[in-house]
Amino acid sequence: MRTLTQAVHEKYSDDDDGSSSDTSFVLYVPRSSPRRRLPSILVLDHCGIDSVGDEHCLESDCCDVRELDVSHNNITQWEEVNKIISTLSNLTFLNLSFNPLGGSSIINPSTSFPALKQLVLNGSGIQWEELGPYLLLAPNLEELHLSFNQMKIPQEKNYCLAFMNITTLHYDGNQVENRDHLKWLSQTFPSLCTLVLCECPLWTVRWNSSHSKHMHGIHGDDLSSYGSSDSDSSSATCLGDGKSSPCCTPFKDRQEHNSSDVIFASVRSVSLNHCHIDCWEEIAQLRHWPSLTELRIQSCPLFRKLTEHERRQMTIARLPNVRRLNGGSEITKREREEAERHFIRQYQNRDIHPSRFTELVSVHGLMQQLVDVSLRPPRTVDVWVRWGEQRWQEKKLSLYLTLKELKERFSFIVGIPSSKLRIFHHDQCFPHLMQFTTKRLYSYNVKDGDEFIVDEKL
Repeated sequence: MRTLTQAVHEKYSDDDDGSSSDTSFVLYVPRSSPRRRLPSILVLDHCGIDSVGDEHCLESDCCDVRELDVSHNNITQWEEVNKIISTLSNLTFLNLSFNPLGGSSIINPSTSFPALKQLVLNGSGIQWEELGPYLLLAPNLEELHLSFNQMKIPQEKNYCLAFMNITTLHYDGNQVENRDHLKWLSQTFPSLCTLVLCECPLWTVRWNSSHSKHMHGIHGDDLSSYGSSDSDSSSATCLGDGKSSPCCTPFKDRQEHNSSDVIFASVRSVSLNHCHIDCWEEIAQLRHWPSLTELRIQSCPLFRKLTEHERRQMTIARLPNVRRLNGGSEITKREREEAERHFIRQYQNRDIHPSRFTELVSVHGLMQQLVDVSLRPPRTVDVWVRWGEQRWQEKKLSLYLTLKELKERFSFIVGIPSSKLRIFHHDQCFPHLMQFTTKRLYSYNVKDGDEFIVDEKL
């Protein structure tokens, strides 16, 4: 193990031991002075660091350091974290990811950390009950990373702090399951502009968990199987029409979207990749997030049986507020109109319509169903074959047969070796001798109703 001070000197010191190897010539160059200032960004990941070491030496050497990455080390005591932040007074960014800090109690120092703006604690095993009060010591913190800590949302009535300056939160892989949990995040971080909730077991954004589970008789163990599994391939596991999944049926006894129910009033960008959402009406609720304009949502159960184009169309049609989807270019007016018209055609002949349907019909009206026109070239033809006085029809003859293969086919029928046969293609004009044995029939422009004249070479 080594200290942070030792790791800094080992990686960034210019001093050498003056030893030289046995060489055949000596090249003299002016000696540069030792490094007097370290760079403002230090990267010391995977260095086996477990403590700070000489604080005075670290403070004098690293007085200009603004960003420090000590991820994937062996720091286990919060007292060492306090020393790092206190010693590096100009530190604005600190990455402590994958240091085993979860097993020790957080000790709050007597001083605060006003310079710290970005803190990364991914995979460190900490829980919110201890971390929350500690974050109050960083009043200017703007960006917080707490991913993959299996954090549980505390009970709102017992524990609630508000961090007004944090605008970016990465909360991947933690226990966020329902609207109650989202509401807690919204109240704890009321100024969020960017929220990342990838790989969270989020399955509903519509109702408080106690209400929805009571109405549907759902228990925690049943969430993975929630929703219908026998819907058609065009609409994944939930049609969003109130028939194939009970979560699509609106509740008459609940006032939706009251001002008191608004969550994430400032969030402009949210990522929900690999969540457990299995219902289109859940997606539709994101339009009620007042500032949301950018959405990332992929690899959800809802999308299992949809093509990328289908899920993009269905998502755009339901969310008029979203201007950018899954990191692509901005949604154009034409793409949105095409998606909305497709949405109307998808549901206009069904008995119960999704919540967005009536609104779109008022804008575009009902749609005529599109005619299914296949532009693919034909693969088979029905043709006539003439051999002397005999004439018969060959049905479903593959256009990918070569002339050689066609001769072998007819050779078996007429009883003459294929090398002694010649074939004429008689279209609506006149017969043409087919000469090139490796050419396929489609290159001869063979069509339904044409005739092959089989003749024996003289």
